[in-house]
Amino acid sequence: MVGALLVGLSYAKALAFANQIPLVGVNHIQGHIAANYITYKELKPPFLCVMMSGGNTQIIQVKSYTTFEVLGKTRDDAIRRSF
Repeated sequence: MVGALLVGLSYAKALAFANQIPLVGVNHIQGHIAANYITYKELKPPFLCVMMSGGNTQIIQVKSYTTFEVLGKTRDDAIRRSF
């Protein structure tokens, strides 16, 4: 997975450089949380979120649109793989 991420990041950097536009870093976990606002328009912080992505699972307290606190997480693998 690290190799794929490095290739993607290198491509994004080259594309931004070639087009003289800024490269904006995005926290992928925050992206998963923010995606809920598209489906659930009434959703507003504060709330608890169970986030399962790839190889990790986190329970996150969403305090505001930009403030999060991880309350618990798996150590090595996503809980979804156990079901």
